[in-house]
Amino acid sequence: MFAIVACSDDDIEVITTSGTIVDGSTQSGLADCGFLLRIEGTLYQPTYLNLEYEQDGLDVFLKVEFLNQISGCNTSGDDISMVRIQQISPSD
Repeated sequence: MFAIVACSDDDIEVITTSGTIVDGSTQSGLADCGFLLRIEGTLYQPTYLNLEYEQDGLDVFLKVEFLNQISGCNTSGDDISMVRIQQISPSD
C-alpha cells in the first residue's frame, strides 16, 4: 500500500502508508530501540516520534521517508532500517 507523495530535487521520496507503533522493550533483542514502526510486517526505527504516539499497538497513518541508515539498537542480529516521519496521525 505504498504511494509516492512527493519528490524533491534531492530525490527524497516520501511515502504514504499505514503502520503500527511497537514498544521495543516488549520485543526480544529490541529493548534498546524504544518505540518502533511496523510497516507491512517490517520494523523500522523512527528518527523521532512524538510522545503522544508512544503507545504500543497504536495504528497510524504516515508519510515517511525511508532512510539509507541502519539502527544500531537491535541486539538480535536483524538489521532495523531508519525512517523519518513527515506526518503521522492515528488511524481511528
